[in-house]
Amino acid sequence: MTRLQPTALTPPSTARPAVVRGGHVAGALLGLAAAALALFMEPSALQRGLVAGAGLGAAALFAATGWLHRRHLRAAAEHERRFEGLLGIAADWYWETDAQFRFTYVSFLVSDPLAAEQLIGRRRWEIPEHEASPQDWAAHRATLEAHRPFREFLIGKRMPDGRLVHLSVSGEPVFDEQGRFKGYWGIGRNITAQRAASLALASSQRRYRNLFARSPLALLIHRAGRIISANEAAARLFGYPAADDLLGLELLSLYDPASREAVLRRLAQLDAAPIGESLPPTDAVALRRDGQPVDVTVSSSHVDLPDGPAIESIYLDVTERRQAESALLHSEAMLSRLFHSSPDVITVSELDTGRYVMVNPGFLRITGYEAHEVIGRTPVELGLLRSADERERFLSEIRQHGSVQDLLMHYRTRHGHTVLVQLSGAIFEVSGVRYLLMLARDVTERERERAEHKAILDNASVGITLIQHGRFQQANRRFEEMLGWAPGELIGQPVRAIWPDPAQFERVKRITREGLSRQAPLDFEWEMFRRDGSRFWARSRASRVEDGGSDRSATIWIVEDITEERRAAADLAAAKEQAEAASRAKSAFLANMSHEIRTPLHGVLGMAQLALGSGSDAQRREEYLRRIVDSAQTLSAIISDILDLSKIEAGRLQLDAVPFSPRAVLQAVQRSYAEQAAQKGLELALHVDDGVPSQVVGDPVRTQQILGNFLGNALKFTERGRVVLTAHPAGEGRLRFEVRDTGPGIEPDVQQRLFEPFTQADESISRRYGGTGLGLSICRQLARLMGGEVGVHSTPGQGSTFWVELPLPETEQVGPRPDDAAPQDGQLRGRRVLVVEDNPVNMMIAVATLEQWGVQVVQAHTGQEALALVDAEHGRFDAVLMDVHMPGMSGYDVTQVLRQRYDARTLPIIALTAAALVSEQERALAAGMNDFIPKPIDMNRLHAALVRWVRRAEDPAPTA
Repeated sequence: MTRLQPTALTPPSTARPAVVRGGHVAGALLGLAAAALALFMEPSALQRGLVAGAGLGAAALFAATGWLHRRHLRAAAEHERRFEGLLGIAADWYWETDAQFRFTYVSFLVSDPLAAEQLIGRRRWEIPEHEASPQDWAAHRATLEAHRPFREFLIGKRMPDGRLVHLSVSGEPVFDEQGRFKGYWGIGRNITAQRAASLALASSQRRYRNLFARSPLALLIHRAGRIISANEAAARLFGYPAADDLLGLELLSLYDPASREAVLRRLAQLDAAPIGESLPPTDAVALRRDGQPVDVTVSSSHVDLPDGPAIESIYLDVTERRQAESALLHSEAMLSRLFHSSPDVITVSELDTGRYVMVNPGFLRITGYEAHEVIGRTPVELGLLRSADERERFLSEIRQHGSVQDLLMHYRTRHGHTVLVQLSGAIFEVSGVRYLLMLARDVTERERERAEHKAILDNASVGITLIQHGRFQQANRRFEEMLGWAPGELIGQPVRAIWPDPAQFERVKRITREGLSRQAPLDFEWEMFRRDGSRFWARSRASRVEDGGSDRSATIWIVEDITEERRAAADLAAAKEQAEAASRAKSAFLANMSHEIRTPLHGVLGMAQLALGSGSDAQRREEYLRRIVDSAQTLSAIISDILDLSKIEAGRLQLDAVPFSPRAVLQAVQRSYAEQAAQKGLELALHVDDGVPSQVVGDPVRTQQILGNFLGNALKFTERGRVVLTAHPAGEGRLRFEVRDTGPGIEPDVQQRLFEPFTQADESISRRYGGTGLGLSICRQLARLMGGEVGVHSTPGQGSTFWVELPLPETEQVGPRPDDAAPQDGQLRGRRVLVVEDNPVNMMIAVATLEQWGVQVVQAHTGQEALALVDAEHGRFDAVLMDVHMPGMSGYDVTQVLRQRYDARTLPIIALTAAALVSEQERALAAGMNDFIPKPIDMNRLHAALVRWVRRAEDPAPTA
């Protein structure tokens, strides 16, 4: 007998009706009997028993069969019970199908609303309640038709109430002993709860990952001191480009060294704590990637991850909060200090009761009370106010408007004195209680001064008015009388009320607006109208007064009636003409005195220079001589300034228009003052712009005079630092020269009068440095004569810049260099020069000077003697130095005679004279002289002139 396959085991009794209705009762009974025999007997024994009992009767066979049947039923029941127990653990139901995949048996081990009879005889995909995608059904049917086992095929089951239940089915194919396919048997499970839990878990994990990644808080997960996960907020907090850049870093590297020990202790606590344990938040100082500290609050928890326990830390950047806390503390400290140190009165009182809760020392100082005497009491109780009604009026005002500003009230002090205070107040609320904040200032003295000022204004001899928003706000009595208005009538009137002519009013308004926009007082004279229509001339000054902003700005006008003054203008003009005539006469007198002053001065200066050059070792004598030289040079400069001014005022100053090099002039000026700069330890620099032409047309001497004056002043007043001389183009055919220094600077009001004659910054300058104050005035007049202008820019304490702009057009002609170079040895050696001079001292100076240069000197003391010597030598002199003012025959006369006999190229004649006026120079040149050098003689200039004019007498001079 063949043992039955496990699929032939009888299903549980609860499923028995389904089998009965299937019509297989006999088969089932025989199957059960065969199964029972198969369980207890070997096939060979069974065969032997059947053979041995072949002869038994039918009764004996049926008796034996009945016994075996009962025994089999008991064993099968026990086997069924165990089988059901095993299925109950592994599945929710057991099922079988035939070879066409129709359900033949279903056993639900748990309650299920879908009855077994709804399934029997149907294929799985034919059951309406079962749902799956067409692709899944096709794959499942392919598996069945291939008779292959399948595991956990997922289908949905739509319940009557519309719910979708998720089922998992697994099956094995069944074959008989000959290998023929008989069908499937298998199990099924309701996985709705598991699926929901799985989906919930997946959703939770996604939410966690999203929260972790997108959290605005910095999150780090670390294990064993190293970071294993981080979000972008952490990367931003610690200054890294991306979260991945944090992975693998040591956690301690993200902390300031001072915080690391505390961090280690917290990590040790968490490592020892159970999963889920957290530590309270703590403050620490983290470090950004660039080393910048960040204040953070850190919260950490011990968490369990799929790959093992770890620590999750949350970082909150509290830097701004700390800064805000610090700023708040600072603000509170400032407010406290302001409250206690303010010289004004500050009080806080309860609005309803009026009782003081806070008073500052300013209040105690003004009222004379102690703090304990004030707190808890009202102003009326203290006697500060004359009555409770006075406080109520104040409170009524503040309740109506919310605040009060600049209200005048009287305080009565503890000692009975009355103080006028200016009150401002506001209401504020704290914890439901309303308080009154009051600020007060003692204005007793201010109001007294205001009354005094009003009295002064009302008694002023000039009209004074204040205009704001186009209306008269204040006007003194003199202003009202001047315009013919009654006292107080002008106040509040528009300004146009005093200008009946609209066109004139608009003109005055425009002039005023433009003038005041320059932030300086505006002065002018104009005709004004009285109320009765009559006119008068007024001198006015307008000044803008700013008071907390342009909307509160005002204009103060001071007006003076100058009608009588203008009526006397003709008389003043005549007087001025007389004064100018007297000034011109003074200039002429000074011009005539020039010769008499310069002659003895030249003797002093020349002898002093010779003494210094003689090598005398008498130290005191040398010091005296140095002082003589200094004084004589100063006197000479003064006289030169006076004479220059005289020539300018007399209109006799003539300017040259010759080619010259601007760079050469600048270098000459620099060399002239280099020693003075070195003695004071100052840096003297020269900067010439590349755009400055190499040759220009102008007056090089006067240009050098202006620059020398600027440079001399700069060196005189600068004690340390540097002086810079610059030049650059200032437009077509114009050059701008500047002298910048690091001296003390000049006040703005002084700058306006610097270029006036006889003017210096203050009297102490004349005492300290000397000078007449003519230099800058002469510079301006020289510049204007040349078509230019001078000016100054200066800031007190930062130095000054003096500038001059001159029209100096470019030229291709090349002019001579300035005569400033020191004499060079050998240039004049061996030359023969005739000196014509009637003054013995001047002759001695000239001879000694020329001999120092190696010149052979021939002396003539009169004009006749000079003519005789020249004729005797046939004009073989390299040059003649001619004094023009001599008794008998003058230098002019001698020159005219010589020019009749000798050409100016072969016999140069250089005038030496103390008469330095332009007229004298013109006369000398007209007489035939080659050059003109004034006394006292500048030896450098004389040397340069001789070098320029002398020549060796190689050819015989022409006879007369």
